[in-house]
Amino acid sequence: MNQEEKMLSAIFNVGRLIREKICQSNCFADFTQAEIEVLKFLHGKKKTTMRTIADYLHIKPSSATFVIDNLIKKRTIKRISGKDRRIIYIELTQKGLKSLQKKYKDIHKTIRKIFGRLNNKDKKTLIKIFEKIHEKNI
Repeated sequence: MNQEEKMLSAIFNVGRLIREKICQSNCFADFTQAEIEVLKFLHGKKKTTMRTIADYLHIKPSSATFVIDNLIKKRTIKRISGKDRRIIYIELTQKGLKSLQKKYKDIHKTIRKIFGRLNNKDKKTLIKIFEKIHEKNI
C-alpha cells in the first residue's frame, strides 16, 4: 500500500469512527448534521440569506430549503423579509441558540473521548494539518 492509499484509508477510518461515536452518543438525536451546521453558521450572525446557507453547505438552494423548513418547524430559526421582499433572510431564534449550545456540549464531550489518547502537542499538530488542507482546497 503506497502513502496515498494509507492516508485515504486512515481518513476514511477516522471519519467513520467519529460519525459512529457521535451517532452512538445521540448528539444528532433530534437534529441532522446539516441542521446543526446551519445553526452553527447562523450563530453570531444577525441574519443571512438562503443562498448564503446553501453555498456554505455546498448544496443546491432547493436542498437548503428542505433543511431550513425543518429548522423552522423546530422553531430554532425564522424567516425575515427585508426591504426587498424578494430576498428572505434567515435568523437564529433563542431556542435555536440554546439547542446549538446543548448539542455542542454533547459533541465536544464525544470528541474529547475520541481524541483523548492524543497529547496536546499531537492535537495541535492534527489541527494544523487539517487547517492547512482546508486552506489549500477552499
